[in-house]
Amino acid sequence: MKLILILILIIINIFISTLFIACNNSNSSNNNYGAYSGPASCVNNKSLTLDETIVGGNQVTNNNTTLTGNNTVAIILNNQNNTKTIECTGTIVASNLILTAGHCFDEVGSSNTSPGWVIFADTYDSFNINNSASISCWQRPGGYIPCSVSDTYNCILNDITWVKINGNISRFNNYVTTSILANPQTISARESKWMLGFGKLSDNPPSRNSNKYMVQSSSSNTYPDTLPSGAARAFDSYTFSNAYENYLTVIGPNTTPPKGTCEGDSGGPVYVLRNGNYVLAALTQGSNSLLTPKPTNTSPTYTFDYTKYASCDDGYGVYTTVGNYISWIQSSSGVTLSTY
Repeated sequence: MKLILILILIIINIFISTLFIACNNSNSSNNNYGAYSGPASCVNNKSLTLDETIVGGNQVTNNNTTLTGNNTVAIILNNQNNTKTIECTGTIVASNLILTAGHCFDEVGSSNTSPGWVIFADTYDSFNINNSASISCWQRPGGYIPCSVSDTYNCILNDITWVKINGNISRFNNYVTTSILANPQTISARESKWMLGFGKLSDNPPSRNSNKYMVQSSSSNTYPDTLPSGAARAFDSYTFSNAYENYLTVIGPNTTPPKGTCEGDSGGPVYVLRNGNYVLAALTQGSNSLLTPKPTNTSPTYTFDYTKYASCDDGYGVYTTVGNYISWIQSSSGVTLSTY
């Protein structure tokens, strides 16, 4: 009798364990987005899979730039506990859709659909209800991993977020959308790039800035953008084949005095010129861990501290190319983009 009872208990235990595993597997199969992608309610298509401040630049406004300053906005976010304000830069790609960096949302509550504001002004110090729109939804790719969770090469990938606003840009004077360069492999190391952002102006002293600045890279036949030897190969070997070539680009080293992006420019645009049109090629990513081994003979000397994002004054920068994220952006947001 005891043997029969023991057998019955074993069978019941196996059944319960099997049911528990089945339920867990079922939940996992329905969750196609990673733990760090953002509010699930913001995703238009839940079956999707994924096929920092200006240094050495000039202050711009929507009235005095002939370029694309009227596509660039400031983003103000509150962290999960509302104890910290996070400042980033964004780019308008549709009437209600802004692109910025994924890591800007690392400290935002993952289920908070409205964690801050988009500011349509030349300085975020003038932030008020008349020149801003509240965020209504946001989302990062399912494969995004914060560098605070994994400081390997994988955390550099997928550093992009789309942000929806309540209403649209029509109520803000002089702001327009921009087209996206569809093929990032057409970005040349020898062509000029234009970067915009609301970030700091230098590392030392750490110059706070609240205004919009623009800088043109020194990229040319004489001074091409140069990735340290072996860096792309190492990155691809740790991630996947052609990861660097399809999802990232490097700008620099820029000539003395150094010019480039810094803290606060994250998510800001990198434009290239195509047939007389400035089109969005990439977003400021910020981490220079891709740039190891360290380049030599740069002025100023290149340095990298793994405990923080890139040095602002070394003239180097890593950027997330946007082209291969177009399908994901459109499918997950339900918004159609203009591409070039």
